[in-house]
Amino acid sequence: MNAHKSIALAAVTTALAGGLALAAPAHAVSTDRPVTVASARHGVHIDGYEPDSVVTRGACKGWMNTKKTDGHWFAQGLVQSWNGTRCAMILEREHNGGAYNMISDQHIVPDNGSDKDSTGYYWDHTGYKSRVCIANLSWGDASWHCGKGI
Repeated sequence: MNAHKSIALAAVTTALAGGLALAAPAHAVSTDRPVTVASARHGVHIDGYEPDSVVTRGACKGWMNTKKTDGHWFAQGLVQSWNGTRCAMILEREHNGGAYNMISDQHIVPDNGSDKDSTGYYWDHTGYKSRVCIANLSWGDASWHCGKGI
Protein backbone atom coordinates (compact mmCIF):
# COMPACT_ATOMS: atom_id res chain seq x y z
CA MET A 1 0.00 0.00 0.00
CA ASN A 2 1.43 3.39 -0.91
CA ALA A 3 1.71 6.28 1.55
CA HIS A 4 -1.26 8.27 0.11
CA LYS A 5 -3.66 5.32 0.39
CA SER A 6 -2.37 4.54 3.88
CA ILE A 7 -2.98 8.13 5.08
CA ALA A 8 -6.44 8.24 3.44
CA LEU A 9 -7.37 4.91 5.03
CA ALA A 10 -6.17 6.13 8.44
CA ALA A 11 -8.22 9.34 8.08
CA VAL A 12 -11.39 7.41 7.17
CA THR A 13 -10.86 4.95 10.03
CA THR A 14 -10.30 7.80 12.49
CA ALA A 15 -13.38 9.67 11.22
CA LEU A 16 -15.55 6.57 11.56
CA ALA A 17 -14.27 6.11 15.10
CA GLY A 18 -15.34 9.66 15.94
CA GLY A 19 -11.87 11.09 16.34
CA LEU A 20 -11.80 13.44 13.37
CA ALA A 21 -14.16 16.27 12.56
CA LEU A 22 -14.86 16.65 8.88
CA ALA A 23 -16.18 19.97 7.59
CA ALA A 24 -18.56 20.33 4.67
CA PRO A 25 -17.43 22.56 1.82
CA ALA A 26 -18.50 26.21 2.08
CA HIS A 27 -21.02 25.83 -0.75
CA ALA A 28 -22.80 22.85 0.89
CA VAL A 29 -26.26 23.67 2.26
CA SER A 30 -28.60 21.42 4.19
CA THR A 31 -32.20 22.24 5.05
CA ASP A 32 -32.86 18.91 6.78
CA ARG A 33 -32.34 20.16 10.33
CA PRO A 34 -32.32 23.40 12.27
CA VAL A 35 -28.94 24.91 12.94
CA THR A 36 -27.69 24.34 16.48
CA VAL A 37 -25.46 26.75 18.31
CA ALA A 38 -23.10 25.68 21.06
CA SER A 39 -23.92 27.22 24.40
CA ALA A 40 -21.69 28.15 27.30
CA ARG A 41 -24.27 26.60 29.64
CA HIS A 42 -24.69 22.81 29.46
CA GLY A 43 -28.15 21.70 28.36
CA VAL A 44 -29.41 25.06 27.14
CA HIS A 45 -30.95 24.84 23.70
CA ILE A 46 -31.02 27.64 21.18
CA ASP A 47 -34.69 28.34 21.93
CA GLY A 48 -34.11 28.38 25.71
CA TYR A 49 -36.11 25.21 26.43
CA GLU A 50 -34.54 23.21 29.28
CA PRO A 51 -35.41 19.51 28.73
CA ASP A 52 -33.89 18.43 32.06
CA SER A 53 -36.34 20.68 33.93
CA VAL A 54 -39.53 18.91 32.80
CA VAL A 55 -41.92 17.56 35.44
CA THR A 56 -45.29 15.90 34.73
CA ARG A 57 -48.28 14.83 36.85
CA GLY A 58 -50.97 13.19 34.74
CA ALA A 59 -52.18 15.78 32.23
CA CYS A 60 -50.08 18.57 33.83
CA LYS A 61 -46.63 19.48 32.54
CA GLY A 62 -44.18 22.06 33.86
CA TRP A 63 -40.81 23.13 32.44
CA MET A 64 -38.35 26.01 32.29
CA ASN A 65 -36.97 28.26 29.63
CA THR A 66 -33.73 30.14 30.17
CA LYS A 67 -32.22 33.10 28.38
CA LYS A 68 -29.06 35.15 28.61
CA THR A 69 -29.45 38.93 28.62
CA ASP A 70 -26.51 41.33 28.90
CA GLY A 71 -24.29 38.41 29.99
CA HIS A 72 -26.64 37.23 32.78
CA TRP A 73 -28.89 34.14 32.92
CA PHE A 74 -32.62 34.29 33.67
CA ALA A 75 -35.19 31.47 34.14
CA GLN A 76 -38.91 31.28 33.37
CA GLY A 77 -41.43 28.66 34.58
CA LEU A 78 -44.15 27.35 32.27
CA VAL A 79 -47.18 25.10 32.81
CA GLN A 80 -49.59 23.38 30.43
CA SER A 81 -52.67 21.22 31.00
CA TRP A 82 -54.64 18.89 28.77
CA ASN A 83 -58.28 17.76 28.78
CA GLY A 84 -59.39 20.44 31.25
CA THR A 85 -57.10 19.18 34.03
CA ARG A 86 -56.46 21.89 36.66
CA CYS A 87 -52.74 22.39 37.22
CA ALA A 88 -50.78 24.77 39.46
CA MET A 89 -47.17 25.88 38.95
CA ILE A 90 -44.55 27.92 40.80
CA LEU A 91 -40.90 28.74 40.15
CA GLU A 92 -38.38 28.14 42.94
CA ARG A 93 -34.72 29.15 43.26
CA GLU A 94 -31.79 28.25 45.52
CA HIS A 95 -28.47 30.01 46.04
CA ASN A 96 -25.11 28.26 46.57
CA GLY A 97 -26.67 24.91 47.51
CA GLY A 98 -29.16 26.34 50.01
CA ALA A 99 -32.86 25.55 50.29
CA TYR A 100 -35.24 26.23 47.41
CA ASN A 101 -37.64 29.14 47.94
CA MET A 102 -40.67 30.18 45.90
CA ILE A 103 -39.88 33.23 43.76
CA SER A 104 -42.97 33.47 41.52
CA ASP A 105 -46.67 33.74 42.11
CA GLN A 106 -48.73 30.59 41.72
CA HIS A 107 -50.05 30.06 38.18
CA ILE A 108 -53.18 27.92 37.66
CA VAL A 109 -54.46 26.56 34.35
CA PRO A 110 -56.85 26.32 32.67
CA ASP A 111 -57.69 29.95 33.33
CA ASN A 112 -59.64 32.36 31.16
CA GLY A 113 -59.80 29.77 28.38
CA SER A 114 -56.03 29.22 28.25
CA ASP A 115 -54.40 25.86 28.99
CA LYS A 116 -50.90 27.44 29.25
CA ASP A 117 -49.29 30.02 31.51
CA SER A 118 -45.81 31.23 32.42
CA THR A 119 -43.94 33.28 34.98
CA GLY A 120 -41.79 36.23 34.10
CA TYR A 121 -38.02 35.79 33.86
CA TYR A 122 -36.11 35.61 37.16
CA TRP A 123 -32.38 35.97 37.94
CA ASP A 124 -30.64 32.58 37.55
CA HIS A 125 -26.95 33.47 37.21
CA THR A 126 -23.80 32.06 38.83
CA GLY A 127 -24.48 30.35 42.16
CA TYR A 128 -28.23 30.09 41.55
CA LYS A 129 -30.42 27.19 40.41
CA SER A 130 -34.08 27.48 39.52
CA ARG A 131 -36.70 24.75 39.17
CA VAL A 132 -40.35 24.55 38.21
CA CYS A 133 -42.83 22.83 40.55
CA ILE A 134 -46.35 21.66 39.67
CA ALA A 135 -49.40 20.19 41.36
CA ASN A 136 -52.26 18.35 39.65
CA LEU A 137 -55.25 19.97 41.38
CA SER A 138 -57.66 17.61 39.60
CA TRP A 139 -55.90 14.72 41.40
CA GLY A 140 -56.03 16.56 44.71
CA ASP A 141 -52.25 17.06 44.97
CA ALA A 142 -51.47 18.70 48.31
CA SER A 143 -47.73 19.07 47.69
CA TRP A 144 -45.48 20.34 44.92
CA HIS A 145 -43.69 18.01 42.49
CA CYS A 146 -40.52 19.70 41.23
CA GLY A 147 -38.29 19.27 38.21
CA LYS A 148 -34.50 19.32 38.28
CA GLY A 149 -32.79 22.53 39.33
CA ILE A 150 -30.98 24.19 36.43
